[in-house]
Amino acid sequence: MKKPYTMLLTFLLLCMSMMPVYASANQLNVNEVKEGDTLPSIAQSYEATIDDLQQTNGLNMQGQHILMTREEFKNWLFNNEFTREISLIQQHHTWLPAYAQFKGNNHFQMLESMENFHKSEMGWNNIAQNITTFPDGKIAVSRPFNSAPEGTIGPKANANGLTIENIGNFDIGNDTMTAEQKETIVYLTALLCIKFGLTPSVDSITYHHWWHLKTKERVLDNAQDYDVKTCPGTGFFGGNSTESAKKYFYPLVSQKIEQLLAEMK
Repeated sequence: MKKPYTMLLTFLLLCMSMMPVYASANQLNVNEVKEGDTLPSIAQSYEATIDDLQQTNGLNMQGQHILMTREEFKNWLFNNEFTREISLIQQHHTWLPAYAQFKGNNHFQMLESMENFHKSEMGWNNIAQNITTFPDGKIAVSRPFNSAPEGTIGPKANANGLTIENIGNFDIGNDTMTAEQKETIVYLTALLCIKFGLTPSVDSITYHHWWHLKTKERVLDNAQDYDVKTCPGTGFFGGNSTESAKKYFYPLVSQKIEQLLAEMK
């Protein structure tokens, strides 16, 4: 006979942050997630299948990658606590893979390809980014939030940073961002600001373009083109300059913060 294996939806996010999860008052139906636990190992201990666990908990995952809708991400975020100080949200575009590589159902394949590239070619210990957004508006959480991101932006930005990689090449003349992805980027950035007590500004939401490629120092708009990347794209919400962020992106995030806070009352 199978053992009971009812767990909270937040089980999955606890796999990432290594915190225990408890299901109401019935301790017999609770799994306390420990470092090193995987879906296969937990399924085996409960004499269940991975499909059983995923169906019971509403999970959509492969390996460490969790794929969610905007609302699922909201629930994930506010039902989790993080021990690392997070005070900077980084916006990036992938450049490659771009929209041409997205087939509508290959989210996990793209994530695993990026993870493999980051580890084998870049020498990082995991996929660089904490969050990935897709053209269909889906959100993936991969690298644990308690683990500082890696990447060419540099250690100063990464120390207290959280990295969002937006699938696409948003340099002018390339991919045109979908309405779904645009809404997702604004929505999740607003949620992160609420969660971590941030007000949209150049000090709390940064673009890779504002960081020097060699020195890894923040230069904002004061660098030659060859010393900085265009990331998150010259066409990202009106441009990749600080003035573009202040004029186009930050107001959208601020408006979304007000809307979300009103809905949460």
